[in-house]
Amino acid sequence: MEQESFRFSANTATEPESNTNAESTTASTATEQTGPHHEPQLTASGTPVPEGWIKTVATVFSGQVFSLLSSAAAGYALIWYLTITGSALILVLGTVFYLLPMALLSPFVGTIVDRHNRKHIMIAADIFIALITLLMILMVIEGWATIPLVLIMIAIRAAGQSVHYTAMSAAMPLLVPEKHLVRVGTVTSGLGAAGNIVGPALGIMLFEAFGLHIALLTDVLGALIACGVLFFVSIPDVHLAKEKQTNMLDEMKDGLFAIRAKIGMAPFFILIATSCIFFMPMAALFPLMTVQHFGGSGMDAALIEAIWGASFLVGTVVLGIWGGGRRLVRLIQLSLAACATIVLVIGLLPPDGFWWFFALTGLMAFTGVLFDTPLIAVIQKNISPEKLGRVLSVFNSLVSLASLLGLALAGVFGDITGVALIFVASGIGMLLVFVASLFNPDVHKLDDFERAEA
Repeated sequence: MEQESFRFSANTATEPESNTNAESTTASTATEQTGPHHEPQLTASGTPVPEGWIKTVATVFSGQVFSLLSSAAAGYALIWYLTITGSALILVLGTVFYLLPMALLSPFVGTIVDRHNRKHIMIAADIFIALITLLMILMVIEGWATIPLVLIMIAIRAAGQSVHYTAMSAAMPLLVPEKHLVRVGTVTSGLGAAGNIVGPALGIMLFEAFGLHIALLTDVLGALIACGVLFFVSIPDVHLAKEKQTNMLDEMKDGLFAIRAKIGMAPFFILIATSCIFFMPMAALFPLMTVQHFGGSGMDAALIEAIWGASFLVGTVVLGIWGGGRRLVRLIQLSLAACATIVLVIGLLPPDGFWWFFALTGLMAFTGVLFDTPLIAVIQKNISPEKLGRVLSVFNSLVSLASLLGLALAGVFGDITGVALIFVASGIGMLLVFVASLFNPDVHKLDDFERAEA
């Protein structure tokens, strides 16, 4: 799960009405050329498809290529800075500091995203991330780089990433026809996978050759490029959300009511959250598994990240061509079972089984695509666009809190039991979650979606 994993892998002022109307007019008036017997094509949010939507989405993704690659390089340099301490607790703390802002801020982020133009929110988030990373670079140059400082900066950067992720996820249904939503999601996942192929090796190379500050500089450049690209695209506003604004607390509650109102959505959220309790400890300790259990080096750890990224990329291509079928919830369940089995087997490998670890990591990444990418599409298809930002934020908070619970257990037992046993426990836990999910038929009603009314 790219959003929640530490392996990576605002200004909310209301815009002038003239700008809002200009962008909204583009969205409301641009439809396909239709004859007298054809209805206009609709987006996944139920609004007319904006003119040139493919060009708009492609432009956004062109900026994300640089952002994701640079974030992967800088992020893995930070991971390696913590990994070389040799402590599972320190590495787990890195993940905790990454997830905690998402857990605490996500409900507020969703309300902000639903109130304002999502393009402007993404730009503000990119600028914020660039400034914070630049500040961290200056501190490293001055010799103030310590583990507490790195952890604090990870938390602040994560806050900006949480805003950007929520805004982008909420923007796609306003641009993309429903039948292409999963495929567009696979492009996002594919870009992240491509970043994971090159990013870790680039991050370690820059870290070892030039220092942490040069590795972090790539993230500043990537964020600025992504921000610049966004200036050239138009993303529709959601006028209904602005007309119904009350206060922030009421709108946060409204997101919870939207989840309760949709049959199957609450148990679906619980399925994903409980999966994260067992998945995240293993994901956080992945580099330590390479170094401690298999006796690998920094480049061995980068090699594992590369096979993860390459296999994830293959999975996104397969899913993009296939589309995932109609039963996305069932696909998510089966992928969870497959991933759990692989994690369990990895935990049982002997110390000389590195190349088996390498192969199984690739297989796990492939199944991860089939789990990770469809779950956001399930939410996007079933929730109205006026409430989507709030619902996604509730989802992000729930997943982050569940992950923190699992990480707390890993932090306590990781140094005592060893990393391999954490993998075994994670695999068994995810298998139990899969079995439990089979006894709740309501989640499958989300595949026969009928979007909740605003």
